[in-house]
Amino acid sequence: MTAPGTHRIQASGRPLTRSASEKTLITLQSVTSATALGGGLLLMLAPDGSLLTADPAALDGTGFGDWLLPGAALALFVGLGFAVTAVWQWRRGPYARYLSLAAGIGLVLFEIVQFSLIGFQPLQAVFGIVGAVTAVLAWRLPGARHGATGGALVRRAEPAQAQAVAHHEDR
Repeated sequence: MTAPGTHRIQASGRPLTRSASEKTLITLQSVTSATALGGGLLLMLAPDGSLLTADPAALDGTGFGDWLLPGAALALFVGLGFAVTAVWQWRRGPYARYLSLAAGIGLVLFEIVQFSLIGFQPLQAVFGIVGAVTAVLAWRLPGARHGATGGALVRRAEPAQAQAVAHHEDR
């Protein structure tokens, strides 16, 4: 039997569960998305940075006159990007691990670009670490290095059932 939203075979009526790594990854992506969407929207609503106490002087020499475009980039690339990635990972969509890996690496690169433009800000370090942890969690999901699609599935099957499922998957 095929589990909803996946191409994997479910063992004889037993529920498919998520690994602790996959649960952590989805939670981290969801929280990151919410904070980036919130921060980006607040920067766009008050481009002077007043709602987040963001110093407009930090933008000197960057080509940005205010926080509007940086806020839009934060909301679009990190906020929306991580929302899509979290939903895709939760649904166990094809290549979900790779999308999560790309999102994590993308966040690290986003923070590096931000650092190069405005100098060090403490949140850059926090979200750089979040990006790295996201990438590591995605990479460590079972099958991430072997080209399997979908998310990590943990089977709860009796040994004979697991053998029958493995034989069916080999076809």
